[in-house]
Amino acid sequence: MNVTILGCSGGYPGPGQATSGYLVTIGDKHILIDCGSGVFSNLQQYVDINKVDAILITHFHADHFSDMMVMRYAIDMNARQGMQFATIPVFAPSTPENSAQMINEHPNFQVGYLHNESILPLFGAMATFFSTNHPVECYGVRIEHEGKVFVYSSDTNADTRFAGFMDDADLAILDCGELEAKRKPNMLHMTPKECFACAKAFRIKKTILSHLVPYYDREDVFMEAKACGDWNFELASINKTYTIE
Repeated sequence: MNVTILGCSGGYPGPGQATSGYLVTIGDKHILIDCGSGVFSNLQQYVDINKVDAILITHFHADHFSDMMVMRYAIDMNARQGMQFATIPVFAPSTPENSAQMINEHPNFQVGYLHNESILPLFGAMATFFSTNHPVECYGVRIEHEGKVFVYSSDTNADTRFAGFMDDADLAILDCGELEAKRKPNMLHMTPKECFACAKAFRIKKTILSHLVPYYDREDVFMEAKACGDWNFELASINKTYTIE
């Protein structure tokens, strides 16, 4: 199982960056998780646009699904030039309804709706979805394949009950869209300190800090994370691939 970061900016893409998007490859199958601004461009470096086998949308904020509209347009343009497209299974929340409808109305997308603890077979792997604490319906996902575990928290603060979903992950990509130095009431995203607490509590082997907001200096994020103690973490970098084996 390979995981490639196609975008890791939070809210909007920083210079030369893209917002949330991750490509999970299992054998010859390609699963796109989230498709924010700039993600579709980076996706094409790794897979032809008619070779995406499934799409998981964790929630309907623009920085996680806006390029689905671009993908729709690309499918239509290339189909007119004779490219063949199979129907792509898309799994997403059912709310907000107007956003869900934008995906559901395209004939090449076959949409299934997620709920807390949804279980989805994925090309020999098993995906389990868990609700996160966010202003809209939002799900993190745990993917298990051949005894290995990948977890993506999507957007969340630290109040979500992660137990049972993040446990013993070999690789976890966590929302780190805030800093302790900028702490305020009612945080919508986690800080490096809170990501560290998750990594320790759930025995995560390697943690990737993502959803990095462009107006925060990456060095500040790194230094807060390093100050937490001894743990295996990295800041997300666009177009980096991790092999879980």
